[in-house]
Amino acid sequence: MPFATEQKKFGFKKEAVRGTAEVAPAKFLAVAADSELEYLAIRIADKKIRGTKQEYPSSAGIKEGKGVLKAIDVEADTVGDLLFGCLGKVTSAQPDAVNDPAVFRHTFVTLTDVKFPSFTFFVDRALSVKSYSLAVMKKIAFTGAVDGKAEAVCDLLFKTEQNAAAFTPVFNSPKPLMFFQTDVRLDGVSDQNVKSWFLDIDNGSFAQRTLMQSRDPKDILAKGPFMVQGGYDIYFETEAQRQKFLDHLPASLEIILTGDVIKDTYKRLIWKRSQQKNSPNGCARKRPSGFVE
Repeated sequence: MPFATEQKKFGFKKEAVRGTAEVAPAKFLAVAADSELEYLAIRIADKKIRGTKQEYPSSAGIKEGKGVLKAIDVEADTVGDLLFGCLGKVTSAQPDAVNDPAVFRHTFVTLTDVKFPSFTFFVDRALSVKSYSLAVMKKIAFTGAVDGKAEAVCDLLFKTEQNAAAFTPVFNSPKPLMFFQTDVRLDGVSDQNVKSWFLDIDNGSFAQRTLMQSRDPKDILAKGPFMVQGGYDIYFETEAQRQKFLDHLPASLEIILTGDVIKDTYKRLIWKRSQQKNSPNGCARKRPSGFVE
């Protein structure tokens, strides 16, 4: 019988041992219907000439694991895992006076190592359940518009695919960060003329392949530099403001998304501070800092 796309379920868990698949997911993601993880078998075609028009069979090539998770709501429950996976390092503290276990400040910074945190992702397609081990988050693209949620798209690379047991996802009440919770500050001053923004973080991960008697990669490594870029759409109110942009003058940029109250004055907060330098094509380069859950 056919199975509906809406029956797909996605989960993940941080791997205790790098490359060793976890048994079951610990967290779950609500994603767009066209999100998918693909484990592909690449063929090596035989293009030799043999004095005949007969086509000879291809040979087995590499196996490639990649996927895209789309339209992920930016929520404190899961966005921290995505940032940790893509940036590679996190420091945590309890900022309140009594160290309330409900309040943490997590600050995410870039990792200088080539081996980034690995996860096992799970996909239940109703017809089958698969797990994908040594999954590394290569890229996260954040967006926010004037009439919707803050959302993320996550590009993954993974090593291999295994059969997995069925699982039942558990979702808390959705608490996405919205357009009316967003404050964009230019040079420390809130600017109420920005109508959308985006931020892309790419850690340069790739599939490391060696002659190891396997069609799967040996590891997923990140040897290249971080590529962090972004931009925003803004209504210019004055010619001076527009000219500053055209003259390629640097300016500080903060994108602050503030969620509901956790306790006392502590709120769910994403994107504490960024820095911007206008580039010739109108993009802004930014560095993410941290959030509180």
